[in-house]
Amino acid sequence: MSRRFSAAFAVASVVLCSSLPIATTAAEKQAPASSPQSGSPPISDFVRPTDFSQVSLSPDGKYIAAIVPKPDDPHENVLAILDGQTARLLKAIPSGREALIHGYFWTDDDRLIATLAVRMNGEDTPVLTGELFAIDPDGTHQIELFGWRAGAKGSLIKSEGRRAGATPISHRYVNQDEILIAVNDYTAFSGGNVTEIDRLNVRNGKTVQVGTSPARNAELLADHAGQVRVAMAENKFTHPTLWLRKDNHAPWELANETSTSHVDVWPIGFNRDNSKLYVRVSQAGHPDAIELMDMESRQRTRLYQGEFADPGRLLLTADKMDYYAVETEDGKPGLHYFSSDSDEALLSQAIAKNFPGQFSQLIDFTRDGKRAVVFVRSDRNPGDYYLFDLNTRNAKLLVHARPWVDTGKMRPMDPVDMTARDGVNLHGFLTLPAGPKPYPLVVLPHGGPHGIHDEWGFNNEVQMLASRGYAVLQVNYRGSGGYGGQFQQMGYRQWGLGMQDDLTDATQWAIHQGYADAQRICIYGASYGGYAALEGAVREPDLYKCAVGYAGVYDLRVQMDSSDTQRSDMGTSYLNLVLGTDRDDLLHRSPLGGADRIKADVLLIHGQDDRRVPYKNFQEFTRALDKDGKHYETLVEPLEGHGFFVPAHQEAAYQKLLDFLARHIGPGSDTATRTAAISDSGAH
Repeated sequence: MSRRFSAAFAVASVVLCSSLPIATTAAEKQAPASSPQSGSPPISDFVRPTDFSQVSLSPDGKYIAAIVPKPDDPHENVLAILDGQTARLLKAIPSGREALIHGYFWTDDDRLIATLAVRMNGEDTPVLTGELFAIDPDGTHQIELFGWRAGAKGSLIKSEGRRAGATPISHRYVNQDEILIAVNDYTAFSGGNVTEIDRLNVRNGKTVQVGTSPARNAELLADHAGQVRVAMAENKFTHPTLWLRKDNHAPWELANETSTSHVDVWPIGFNRDNSKLYVRVSQAGHPDAIELMDMESRQRTRLYQGEFADPGRLLLTADKMDYYAVETEDGKPGLHYFSSDSDEALLSQAIAKNFPGQFSQLIDFTRDGKRAVVFVRSDRNPGDYYLFDLNTRNAKLLVHARPWVDTGKMRPMDPVDMTARDGVNLHGFLTLPAGPKPYPLVVLPHGGPHGIHDEWGFNNEVQMLASRGYAVLQVNYRGSGGYGGQFQQMGYRQWGLGMQDDLTDATQWAIHQGYADAQRICIYGASYGGYAALEGAVREPDLYKCAVGYAGVYDLRVQMDSSDTQRSDMGTSYLNLVLGTDRDDLLHRSPLGGADRIKADVLLIHGQDDRRVPYKNFQEFTRALDKDGKHYETLVEPLEGHGFFVPAHQEAAYQKLLDFLARHIGPGSDTATRTAAISDSGAH
């Protein structure tokens, strides 16, 4: 069957129909319209899980699937199956066994495969278990395909349990009812093990080994013919290797090793005839580029490189055999089309005209390309899903991802740029509340820190803070991902040094631009962001009125000794690379080492079961604050880990944060009163 559809339509107008066949259920669950705090949305609006995510079509278009949270149980969710024409709910398939459905895909018109995750002690987000289960969309023929619980009592179809984790390599069948999976046995060895390539029968769970990876802990990629031809391994963090081969029977050949080529080459997927491989390539001093590598000659052709930001995700063609565009992230997101006159590109551009100021994407198609799911989002809109029909030329609203969010009350997030003291260009985002400037400012450094970056879009914390009258500044300091490998490497061993200077310079920029009231600035962050917040209070005692650390790192030596990061070879290599090993220097660059210099009021929030940033950070730091007679407040959850997982605990943490901010930099704070008095007197 041909997937191709009329390109002539793509330049015609798109008619948008507002149809919500299952929205009644969502509306019944809406939170109160406003909170007691001056009409601001309640905190619960910002911690409540998304109603619908990962919406997709079955290949024949008969069904629509989506992941939906299970009411009143954050440990489970359901796979919702809707009618492909009316979007009427047909079946709600639970994950079971106190597990979450992490993701899923269609192998055929009537078979779904899901990956599972569980909430582990010490973790704020569910962790993939490596388990797979399969089910038909009508809820029948369910089987736990792979994992340690496969074949356990209660399974409808028996399969063999195995203490190993599986990652799907192919979504299409390579034989009847068989897909390819990558398998790694559970091991206590910090270096991991060699990845196994298996065929998995999605009806009975039987596996057959067909090969192995050329290196430990490899990520594998198959072409459209089911030949596993690409392997990527990064066992020592600094030396990722790319391996290629002609087919399943050919020997693996080393195609790139960063330690010698000084270029990272990350595989993405194959082109239509399997002759070329889409790759993401690092460029010294520039953002990463998308290139097309010839599988025979290994020559690469440049397809896209941004002005200052790395590319985002590549978008599949309707038949999922190639890619037609890449997301761009130079400030607000956009799309770069590899061929501007392709059917998908023309259709995408026509649809985008109907959503000015928002970002729209074609995220899934039926097999014949006649219908598609369109996802529309923005800085003020958490996301809407539309079902687009080429025959009727209509885009019908399926669901709002978060129907209780009043987009009219949300605030715009604007891209900003500035120059650090040493001339490095920095990029970030500024969200301003309603009313005249200057505003009380919350500086919000992201966690990570390396490889992570802030980006344009709906952000729960940002919108919650803006709704309470705070301006929010996010800056992608050196060391952040998203701006090329060299920019990230500039942050290595610069914790508390150049990375912190970037946050200081960004704060000063906001003051000089007139956005921030210099007497009402607080710095708040989680994980590394918590480190940066308290290190900011140490290094700039007169700049920040208050500082808030949420699961923050306060002693870098604890991270080297006790965090879960150091339990693997790759994690140890990472810590040595980005922090260094001089313990005196680590203490000097830790908030613990400068606690006596803090003038700001401090709030510390931590989970007692945190494995990523051990609770010992909190204990040592509070002892130091006590010794120096510093004022601080705390909130500790004994059963939470690295950040809070239970919505009630999240809400309590945010209530504590907002109360703290209101007292120190908010409209009713002593500082605000003094600022208003100065303004009224005409003083400068």
